[in-house]
Amino acid sequence: MSLQRLDHLARRYLASRGTPPMIEDPLAEALPRLQAEVRQVRRLARLDLWLSAALLISGLTLALTAVMAPLHAGLLVTLLYLHAAPLAGLAVGIWAAVVVEKSAPQWLAARHIAAALKTGALVEALDIAVHRLSARAAAA
Repeated sequence: MSLQRLDHLARRYLASRGTPPMIEDPLAEALPRLQAEVRQVRRLARLDLWLSAALLISGLTLALTAVMAPLHAGLLVTLLYLHAAPLAGLAVGIWAAVVVEKSAPQWLAARHIAAALKTGALVEALDIAVHRLSARAAAA
């Protein structure tokens, strides 16, 4: 039963990635692709998470610099800066949250797949790849 399930999951994985599933040995075709996809998704998601951290830090810095505006400018510039800087910081913070919301689940799924592949749990790795790892993230 386990071999049939493994074969079925390998075929579903290949079909979800655009490869014709009716091949002679789907597991031999699916495992190298899955390993390469996991490496790529982990690398890209890690970069996205670092980008979101940098965005969040820059957004907070931008919003907090509004405190220093009254120290060095005229009244109109100060009022503009006091209103624009927190809004720009909020916009950058929202952008960072969107990046985290998109990247974190992909990164976690890729981590779980890598751990399952390392321990030899092929059924679990393929199941996670089919259900939680989007083909769109791997194509990016």
